Amino acid sequence: MKIEKNGNQLIFFFEGEMDHHQISLLKDICVEAIEKTHPEKVILDFKHVSFVDSTGIGFVLARYKQLNAYRGELTLRNLSHHQHALFAMSGLFQLVREEGEAYE
Repeated sequence: MKIEKNGNQLIFFFEGEMDHHQISLLKDICVEAIEKTHPEKVILDFKHVSFVDSTGIGFVLARYKQLNAYRGELTLRNLSHHQHALFAMSGLFQLVREEGEAYE
């Protein structure tokens, strides 16, 4: 994972699978980066993510709640068709925005 700070936003570039094992490795890093900088906007970029399971959905929801505590905004970027469908079924798009090159 790569983290980029651009003005008052953080962009997390994920790679590989967003499953229980991967989330357990990334969660603390993401939580700490957000708490340290309190960005106005966080973007989670899924361009290089090959798989997302329910743990990934839970991770996104937890970041939404973390940001919502101080009115930060969460955006999902570059979702594949399958990822978009998964997040849509979970109802997450009622809480977070989507942008970027979707459905590759």
